[in-house]
Amino acid sequence: MKKNLILCFSFFLINTAYSQEFNFQEVATYKEFSSFKIKEITQDKFNNIYFSTSKGLLKFDGISITLVNFNGNKQSQKVTTVLADNDSLFIGKNKSLQIQTHNKVFSFEANSINKIYHCKQGYFLGTNQGILYFNNKELQPLATNYDLDFSIINDIIYYENKFLVASNSGLWLLSDLLQPEKTVLIGKGNYSSFLQIEKKLYVVKNNSKIEELTATNQLIEKYAKPSINNISNIHNKIYVASKSEGIDVLNLINFIFDKRINKYNSFLKSNEITAIFEDAEENVFIATEEVLYIKKKDNGMAKSSLKIAALEVNYKLVDSINVNSYNTSLQLKPNQNNLSFLLQNVSIRNPKNIEFRYKLNSNFSLWNTNKQINFASLKPGQYEFIVESRFKGEAKISSKKFSFYIETHFYEKGWFLLVCAILFSLCITIIITRYIKQLQTRNKQKIAALKLESHLLSLEQKALQLQMNPHFIFNVLNGIKALGNADDKEALNKAITEFSVLLRSILKNSRLEEISLKEELETLENYLSLEQKMNSKKFEFSFEKDLNNIDAEELLIPPMLLQPFIENSIRHGISKIASKGKISIHFIVKHQFLECTILDNGIGVFQSQKGNTAKNHASVALKITKERIENLSKLNAFHIEEIHKENVISGTKVWFKIPLKTDY
Repeated sequence: MKKNLILCFSFFLINTAYSQEFNFQEVATYKEFSSFKIKEITQDKFNNIYFSTSKGLLKFDGISITLVNFNGNKQSQKVTTVLADNDSLFIGKNKSLQIQTHNKVFSFEANSINKIYHCKQGYFLGTNQGILYFNNKELQPLATNYDLDFSIINDIIYYENKFLVASNSGLWLLSDLLQPEKTVLIGKGNYSSFLQIEKKLYVVKNNSKIEELTATNQLIEKYAKPSINNISNIHNKIYVASKSEGIDVLNLINFIFDKRINKYNSFLKSNEITAIFEDAEENVFIATEEVLYIKKKDNGMAKSSLKIAALEVNYKLVDSINVNSYNTSLQLKPNQNNLSFLLQNVSIRNPKNIEFRYKLNSNFSLWNTNKQINFASLKPGQYEFIVESRFKGEAKISSKKFSFYIETHFYEKGWFLLVCAILFSLCITIIITRYIKQLQTRNKQKIAALKLESHLLSLEQKALQLQMNPHFIFNVLNGIKALGNADDKEALNKAITEFSVLLRSILKNSRLEEISLKEELETLENYLSLEQKMNSKKFEFSFEKDLNNIDAEELLIPPMLLQPFIENSIRHGISKIASKGKISIHFIVKHQFLECTILDNGIGVFQSQKGNTAKNHASVALKITKERIENLSKLNAFHIEEIHKENVISGTKVWFKIPLKTDY
């Protein structure tokens, strides 16, 4: 009975183990690349799977497989190995090394790269012509020893404080790769690949044996099988891939054979295994000549890796920085306020069950499946963009942060506002100061005008007082009395009429600023006529006009402007000569001015002032009238001079001009 139970239980275990091999499925999207023979499988930190193939580099994001393009050109060279280091890809080809960063692609010539190894000292390449060192600018061949420098280098590893190099000339131990002080050949033969499991190191020899390196640098054979292609640690089992016999699964501890997976007992359609790989989510990939298989882990939590795949500012891709590792705040100009983030979260096991949420300084959005997040017309200021992702229904969250700062427009900055306030205050101060100065200037002008007006009124008043000499009035009245006593009624009436007309015209015109030249001439003629009758000194007078075809009635002139000069000629000029007196008055219109000349044949104006008779009255009258003329306009002119003839004074000339004014 017990034997039957044991047999049934054993059969159940065998059947369960066997059925698990059928959990592998073909990756359907790989079918279009079935002619691409996979040599190696690797994964980057964002969970993307890369396949090194005979026709180029393939990328798998859990949904689709694409051929990696560089600078827009599809590359078709054979890819032998790939190293995913942070955000960079080091791609080994049969003729070159290609390095792809987040925004650039570099290429260096190299002959058949078999391995790319990265450690603290830098990047080392195993090629068909020794070891090359990459120093960020160029590839440099390393000098180790003669045999190794011309060997085919298949694999490199740093183990227990020493470097081990697997080559077709043997397994080598080096104290250092850059400057090796010690180079030891541990084993002869063609060594191809290493597998480190915790503190143990295994290496494949001659594609037929697996050897373990001991602490004393001895090699112990652990397993033998013809045509070994590579060895891998899959689910704590050693998978030995063969070029012709499928896969042998060995116990990790004692290397005891566990099972064989081939086309006769499993999903495989071919026994030529080219690559085996276990990814970060513990999914297993197996590649044969034409088919790619995957067995997804069906329990436990899938691992997602969030990435900001692209950042656009004002609809232009920002490729000058690595957004995922940018630790400072990106400085943006005020007009760079439209941002777009493209998200990527790769999961091989569960690629379509990922959701996102984000926040920009404020609260998180709701969970959704949108992979592109747009922000338009952001205001100036400091921002922190946080995005998170998760599998639906699970609590584990992946997150990314990115900070950026949008500068304030210069016209909104404090210093600019302060400068504007200062300038505004200065402008207001200047405007007020200028306005006050203008008011002061206007007030001064008004005061000056009022003073001038007052002065003119004073001059006119004084002129009015001087226009009628008391002696003249007394002479006229005495003459009228004498005519009455002589009983000459006709002459008496004529004299009284002329005197009354003269008084009336003087009183009338004295109230006016301007009168016509005709009225002025009539008043002067009336005045001179009375002077002829009442003066004991006989004289004659005349008027001459050259008005340039302008009627005297249309020309304007200040009233009684000539009377003081004529009176001065009669009283102090011609009255003191023995011959008959002559007075001539000339009016000429010339160059928009009215010019007036008064000529007499007296003793001379300055000569008359030497005497005491009426000296004060005459000088005051002349001075007041002169000021009247000069204050009428800045363009006026006035002068008085004595006339000399053969060095003898023969009279006086008074000349002045005033701007021409008409009543039309």
